[in-house]
Amino acid sequence: MLDRFASLFERRPRGAEDWVARLGRPTVSPATLAAFEAWLSANPRNLADYEDAKDLLRETRDLRSNFIGELNLIPPAPAFARKRRASTHWTPVALAGGLAAAAVVLAVAPALWMRFSDPLAGATTYTTVVGEIRDVTLADGSVVTLDTASTLRARIDGRVRRLSLDRGGAYFAVAHDKAHPFQVAVADRQVVVTGTHFATSLRGDSARVELLEGSVEIAEPRASNKPLRLAPGDRVSYRVGGQILREARIDPASAVAWRQRRLVFQDATLSEVLAELGRYTDVRIRLADPTLGRHRVTAMLPLDGRGGVIDSAAKLLPVTLERTAPGEVTATAR
Repeated sequence: MLDRFASLFERRPRGAEDWVARLGRPTVSPATLAAFEAWLSANPRNLADYEDAKDLLRETRDLRSNFIGELNLIPPAPAFARKRRASTHWTPVALAGGLAAAAVVLAVAPALWMRFSDPLAGATTYTTVVGEIRDVTLADGSVVTLDTASTLRARIDGRVRRLSLDRGGAYFAVAHDKAHPFQVAVADRQVVVTGTHFATSLRGDSARVELLEGSVEIAEPRASNKPLRLAPGDRVSYRVGGQILREARIDPASAVAWRQRRLVFQDATLSEVLAELGRYTDVRIRLADPTLGRHRVTAMLPLDGRGGVIDSAAKLLPVTLERTAPGEVTATAR
């Protein structure tokens, strides 16, 4: 346990700890402040590392204060015990002090370990079921719209704004706060913003980020790699461990039309349409003839909950959708 507690101090990047120490001095020169700003700008993760290092310093100071307080509660040793100070045997007071110190460490170490091994420890979890679309207002005023079958964790406590999209999709309207970047983990990358509108999705190990307004940076797993900055209209995708690929620029109105409970398709294949439609229902949709999937479709389909999606699509798509088995619908040519 003590080894794990000590390792907490090794997990933070040395740069973050050094800056906490330098900025904590009685006087800080303008040159030091300028260097600090340059260090923050060098990598989107640096600010979060700096905040974590400050939190660690604050909590270890609390640990020291609590420990000293516990020692002050221990009564002084009797006179005859003080005369035997040179003895190598443990006195009751020394034993009590050691136990008090061990108790404090054992009580605090697990919490600190969880905090730094998982930056989202204690986060609030938001979920949606199949067919559900949900709007959530976060503590900082940012608004998130969760897509169908999605899970999002968020830790927003005044010092950090950290989130993780664990599955599904989400649209973010981020409240502007330059001092506290909004960081969303999507697969093995971090999407970092200060105030903007963007959407992201994670299905399996495949992730996608679409920027509608403002700017975002996608931080690579390795701090040595330069973050990728997106401009409005950009869309990128990547797999865990793979390269970030730029895709065709988006039409903002159709890219996140699902927020208004509808799907918009422009010259998409029928296979693509049915696959996207299938995410909003627990019914499996299959093609009776695979070649039918190459048919091009331009359509707007309402999302009427998991039960009404199929019925609405049957009226608007150039195919017949027939329930052929429990939990299955087959698409055939009209």
